[in-house]
Amino acid sequence: MLTKPDSVLLELCKGPVDLGDKPLPQWRLEQLWITDRERLLSCARKHLALRDYYADRDQLLSELPGVRPAAALPRRAAK
Repeated sequence: MLTKPDSVLLELCKGPVDLGDKPLPQWRLEQLWITDRERLLSCARKHLALRDYYADRDQLLSELPGVRPAAALPRRAAK
């Protein structure tokens, strides 16, 4: 039975912080930069976890009798 990845791994990542259109003091700019870094790292971790989920699942499936890896399947010609 195939299971789906955790729904958290499928959520869209948060985008960069909106800086607005007015000058910002240095301390505020640094706070926003920290928030951007946290969002970027969170997104990267989520994507790596999703990649690992599928790699682990595919590995387990490939160990089942009669299952061939996708690379061993014949490719259909593009029309």
